[in-house]
Amino acid sequence: AILMARVRNSMRMAVVLAASSCAMSFSLNTASLLSRSSAQLTLSCSRRSHLVLRQAGGAQRLNMAQTFTEADTWKATDIPKLLKEAATHFLDDDNVKFTPTSGGVNNLVQYVDTSDGQRYVMRIYNNGGNSVRVKYEHAVLKELNKQTMSFKVPDYVPSKKTGDTHVLLSNGAEACMCHTIPGELPKSAEPASIGRAAGELLVALGNVKIELKSPTPPYFDIYKVHHAISREKFFEEIQKPWADSCKESMNIMVQEFERIEKRLEELKSQNLPFQLIHGDLHFDNVLYDGKKVTGLLDFEFAAEDWRAMELAVCLSKYAAEKDPFNLMDSFVSGFCEYGELTRKEVEGIPDMINLRIMSNVLYFIGRALAKEDTIEALTSRADMYAERIQWVNANRQAIIDSLSSRMEKKLGDKF
Repeated sequence: AILMARVRNSMRMAVVLAASSCAMSFSLNTASLLSRSSAQLTLSCSRRSHLVLRQAGGAQRLNMAQTFTEADTWKATDIPKLLKEAATHFLDDDNVKFTPTSGGVNNLVQYVDTSDGQRYVMRIYNNGGNSVRVKYEHAVLKELNKQTMSFKVPDYVPSKKTGDTHVLLSNGAEACMCHTIPGELPKSAEPASIGRAAGELLVALGNVKIELKSPTPPYFDIYKVHHAISREKFFEEIQKPWADSCKESMNIMVQEFERIEKRLEELKSQNLPFQLIHGDLHFDNVLYDGKKVTGLLDFEFAAEDWRAMELAVCLSKYAAEKDPFNLMDSFVSGFCEYGELTRKEVEGIPDMINLRIMSNVLYFIGRALAKEDTIEALTSRADMYAERIQWVNANRQAIIDSLSSRMEKKLGDKF
């Protein structure tokens, strides 16, 4: 049966390969900035989209289903048969059972329960056959697992046939299997703990050295986020009928594209610190056991990039939550126990947040063009993306000021 897994608020044993942001936090002294701007939009994005309606005191949660299994490529795939094929590479067990996880936006991810009571997580990649990216992700995690950290990262099981931790299936997709990590998805709860883990991971990633070249471009190469997209293709695609269902949101994002392109040239001239980052770290890629962060997940988009992009990715998720500044402030208090930023990095954070959002827009269009997903992966998120952009732009100076105060306290004259 076609997997249509929904993200839930909690689960007893969370998948090690869930889909993806952690967030930062900032302290603000003005009560006026703690509330949403009265200019927040209520936008329309129709068809099967789940809307996020922004109101004065908060928002409704977006309940998103997978859409890639409706794409042409996956409609023609016998998914149960493919899962069984993948299992034969890692297990000597003809009686394994598969059950959906609560994560997996981009890839097919299911629990694997063996006849002797063991549980694993199986991932079959839906990335256009990008084996190079899979190889890089696994190389990063192999090195990370050599370090001592307060949480776990995915630990892949080697194939019993080849010894490799990822295998090529008959349909051209890569597959891997890993041990589960106990814990639950914390969502927007526990931001200080998540921030602490994010800072710890960033330091650890700075120590990882591998010979492979990152196949994932840095965020500032925005039109390279997916092989099927380009600047010309983007502006061509948004003129098509699908964009009419969320026209107001797309207009907001087009304006931001035009602005961010100019700003990126300024940021690229500043020689900002560059290192290996997770690239997709957010609270849906975190496991928490009620006391501490137990795992950080989904390193598929690990890449060499601006160091500050890690925090920008985190923050972009919190921008859609109720009472975001309190969440941000708590996150940064944890992050600063390990993480550091320069003043130039801090000044670029708001634009990097919006860069992450725009990258997502391009990525989902690219996946639709490559038939890896349907365009609803974007239209169902368009309102949310447009709101995040407007909110960040309305509060950019407050974000810069509050993060600066945190870093000044931590670094003193070095900041």
